[in-house]
Amino acid sequence: MNRTMWMCVLVLACGVLAACPGAHGDLIAIDNPGFENPALADGEWGWSMDNQGWGYFANGGNLGPWNPTTDDYPGQAPEGLNVGWTEPGDGVPGGFAQVLTATLTAGMTYTLTVEVGDALTYTGGGYAVQLLAGGTPHTPGTGKDYTGPVTGGTLLAQDNNSLTIADGTFRTSTVTYTYNPALHSGLLGERLQIRLLALHATETEFDNVRLDAIPEPASLSVLALGGLALLRRRRK
Repeated sequence: MNRTMWMCVLVLACGVLAACPGAHGDLIAIDNPGFENPALADGEWGWSMDNQGWGYFANGGNLGPWNPTTDDYPGQAPEGLNVGWTEPGDGVPGGFAQVLTATLTAGMTYTLTVEVGDALTYTGGGYAVQLLAGGTPHTPGTGKDYTGPVTGGTLLAQDNNSLTIADGTFRTSTVTYTYNPALHSGLLGERLQIRLLALHATETEFDNVRLDAIPEPASLSVLALGGLALLRRRRK
């Protein structure tokens, strides 16, 4: 390939990066990612995320929003005012779950980041942050203390309690998954799911949930080379 053709590939690749959704990294929509809804006074907490985006997985609904004080977290919430708390009791592991509108797409790398905390006044017992494909979204209830279950889904990647979290602090958990056609081609088009779980009966807090999707470089190259081939045919 001569220098002119390489320049065309470069220009086409730049065009792909500019024109394709997600080429620079798209932030996928998550409902109530910082648990800021509903608004709470300092120190106030609730038992439910009903109609606030999050369902529960396996823990009987022992979860909700919380606006912690400096007695629990001297640095307060990592983002906004609220965090999400879950204490699954006997239903472990258990915690928050949300089926997103975004779907698993070929040629993408997904990065899920979540702030995970261990309050001074509660003993943390481990956590898991998981990215899945598929699952049945929760059905919100009608009572203020009700949060519906999320069921099903296939695990793509997780952080299974890899961080040591000091009392009264949060640390960032990162989960990365690159689409693997050998394992997950049958899941293409399935809605993505996030789970934020406590591994034991004790309480764990979460905040500032983010999910990015970035096309793999190989996928961008294929698109650019395809564009170059089309350009050559037009010239002929």
